[in-house]
Amino acid sequence: MTNEQIKEELFCLKFENKALADIYFRDEAERWVYSYMHDITEKEHLHRYNFVKDIASNKTVLDIACGCGYGSYLIANEGGAESVVGIDLNEDSIRYGDFRFGGSNIFRSVGDAQEFIQEDGFDYIVSFETIEHLPKYEQFLQNMAKTLRKDGYFFVSTPIVKETNSNCKNPYHVIEWSFDDFHKLIEKYFNIESIYLQNIEFIKKKTFFGKLFQNKKNKYNKIEFEKYTNQCEIDKIKVGYQMLICRKK
Repeated sequence: MTNEQIKEELFCLKFENKALADIYFRDEAERWVYSYMHDITEKEHLHRYNFVKDIASNKTVLDIACGCGYGSYLIANEGGAESVVGIDLNEDSIRYGDFRFGGSNIFRSVGDAQEFIQEDGFDYIVSFETIEHLPKYEQFLQNMAKTLRKDGYFFVSTPIVKETNSNCKNPYHVIEWSFDDFHKLIEKYFNIESIYLQNIEFIKKKTFFGKLFQNKKNKYNKIEFEKYTNQCEIDKIKVGYQMLICRKK
């Protein structure tokens, strides 16, 4: 190892130790550090990125708010993307991703997702668990619509809550949307082609007869990752996420 590599290795170890401490002492972390999170968090992120990875061959991809970089690496390395550009506001995350998960077709830089724009720049734009962090979410979506190529896809995910509100339990979120309200927001800028439900847990019936005679749509106890086809009642969701696959208007 060169002195520079040793320096970066020590930086990464410190970064990973901080992630472990956040999970251990606060049971939460702002960014996904691959293999250092709870199993459920790992699976959530991997399901989303693997979905894009499987269709990313020879595509140009923007991973906006790319975090610590493993998702970009999957799309570029295993997915065979032509190139992946990762943008994140946190300089340490970019530095960590470049050292741990670099590649000749991966290009990362520090930037504000709300301000980024590159007209007709990418075949795919990936925005996972980002929009709920952004005060200027309308500007973000407007810029992403301009940045996406004519025949491109926009992949966006966010938590599902009962009612849209800005009084979020998660300290890193500025707003969370109900299932339908999020669609109304996205449809201002994109056409929604399909919806996926992820890590959905439902309000449980407490009585024996309640379970016995429950509506057919409420047969699920949990949905790990599944396309939404009206197979369940959205108002019975307790917690979970939605991922939308969208086209440019």
